[in-house]
Amino acid sequence: MRVFGTDIHIVTFCFIVLEAVFFLYQLYYYLCWPKDQNRKYYLILLFLLIVKNLAMGLFPDPHITNIPMVIQYAFTYAAGFVMASYFPYYFYRSYNLGGLRFHATYGVVLFLYIPFTLIFTTEYLLEGDIDSAIAHGLIIPAAYSLVLAYVMYQSIHKAFKKKIKNREFFEEIGMYCSVVPFVAIAFFPGIDQVTEAIITNLGFTILTFLFIRRSIIQARLDREKLQAFEAVETEIPLNGIVDVIERNIQVFERNMTFFNLTSREKEIVRLVRTGKTYKNVAEELYISKGTVKKHIENIFQKADVTSKVQLLHKIMQNQ
Repeated sequence: MRVFGTDIHIVTFCFIVLEAVFFLYQLYYYLCWPKDQNRKYYLILLFLLIVKNLAMGLFPDPHITNIPMVIQYAFTYAAGFVMASYFPYYFYRSYNLGGLRFHATYGVVLFLYIPFTLIFTTEYLLEGDIDSAIAHGLIIPAAYSLVLAYVMYQSIHKAFKKKIKNREFFEEIGMYCSVVPFVAIAFFPGIDQVTEAIITNLGFTILTFLFIRRSIIQARLDREKLQAFEAVETEIPLNGIVDVIERNIQVFERNMTFFNLTSREKEIVRLVRTGKTYKNVAEELYISKGTVKKHIENIFQKADVTSKVQLLHKIMQNQ
């Protein structure tokens, strides 16, 4: 069943509508709190998925005579490749998976865009067969998707090592399940639109569930922090505030040692606690912003957290 006289199947259309509504909903919260980087990365992924679904449903369509078929194919696969290339970057930035840095920034260009573009363009110009050119162009990207899946598995496993020891497998398994559909789709370029829509959006649905779960946990942590601050303001006399601040500093310093942070990492955490950005930290310590981010990744791994708020909250707890 098609909608609006196009090739968009009703199943694909339903996914597009639901995702568009959810995109606007999440965009509202992001505009209310632009510093929420995880939500920003999620919004970009959601937008790319909507574009991919639209391209998959609309093109290629032989009835659209004013757009050459090769352009229609190019737009369809470009939308798919952009979303696929952003997928590892989303994990790298949102979950602080340092092992994905190369693949998230350079790997997809070297092993996804360049091979497909060269092989597809060369064969199409020589043979004029679009389907054959696409099939051969996808060989290297499909093989690379297996390599990427393995690297993602290692990075996820390393990031959740502490939770695995505590027999907390839910989030790790969810991340694996979200990766599988995106990898599988590379090996079936000729499947029908409905099957492709279900497989692609299944992986994203799992990611969405994980994102909502993390957002709820983060909101609870922020609420606890606010309640603790309000308690200090309302319950502690003015002459006792200095003592409370001093005790908090002592707890903070002691607990940083508990997490086996190095001297440099402690310096960075102290500056982050004062509200300084990574750029400000880099300028104050006379190091590069990239070095600061690398230290932050190590700190997050040691403390088993994924954000600055979680880090500061965890360090302030009495260990």
